[in-house]
Amino acid sequence: MNQSGKGVFFTIAGGSCWGMSGVMGKYLFDMRGLNAAWLVTVRLLAAGIIMLAIAYKSEKNGIFRVWKHRETAVGQLIFSIVGMAACQMTYFLAIEYSNPGTATVLQYIFPVIVMLFYIIVEKRIPGILEVIVLISVMVGVFLMATHGNIGNLAITSQALFWGLTSAAACTVYNIQPKQLLKEFGTMTTVGWGMLIGGICVVPFTKVWSVPGTWDGMTFLLTAGVILVGTVIAFGCYLHGVSLLGPVRGSMFGCVEPLVATILSVLILKEVFSAMDVLGIACIVAGVTALAVFDRDSGAPGVNKQ
Repeated sequence: MNQSGKGVFFTIAGGSCWGMSGVMGKYLFDMRGLNAAWLVTVRLLAAGIIMLAIAYKSEKNGIFRVWKHRETAVGQLIFSIVGMAACQMTYFLAIEYSNPGTATVLQYIFPVIVMLFYIIVEKRIPGILEVIVLISVMVGVFLMATHGNIGNLAITSQALFWGLTSAAACTVYNIQPKQLLKEFGTMTTVGWGMLIGGICVVPFTKVWSVPGTWDGMTFLLTAGVILVGTVIAFGCYLHGVSLLGPVRGSMFGCVEPLVATILSVLILKEVFSAMDVLGIACIVAGVTALAVFDRDSGAPGVNKQ
């Protein structure tokens, strides 16, 4: 397999792992009685420790450099709380109130918010592609939320709120740590983001009060959310992006909402109406077009999860 083929394989594998983690989380919520707040806290803490351990193998004490200067330390704290913890918590709350497919697709509008952010910052008129993408995504959200009936919500208000909030948090996640990622690397920045984010939410989520029914399946799927949905997903996706570049990597990363939706149907027996499918298609098509054709976008190539 050549370099391009390997890049495609690893990028798709990473996106698929993120899609799988949402399905595993939903199963834990519905069938084992866990809740999003507890699961996300454990995921942040455990994955943060693992990622920092991996980073330490190559960087040694260099992983602590981010805390030696006030500016980078403040930036890391902002990323940890507003970007990482908020992004993860709102995403899994959206899953808890709906399903992995719906939550993932709603969060997946974040590249469009990033696009709008840069349009405002650059004080320019949107291009034709950007207008088409924005309309496509807005139509998709409308169809998923209302099924075409403006006076009726087809999903719960909580699911819509947390899904859109997760997209906003994901925007912060993708824009704010740009300098941190460049200076300290992805594993270190994301590792600290997860660990500090997890520590910050512990007093509110009361992680010591363990919910749900625990058996072999509960332990296995919880480990899957941490390892498959975080460590393996990041490793595969970032390796793929290093081989393909951020533009092509983002394009193949679009497999995530498709995997989440398909697995929701096959494993969780979720039912999507024709309007849901049409809405998902509009959003995925718009975001994919942005990744493929918009060479001038300021959006980073690293995926959200």
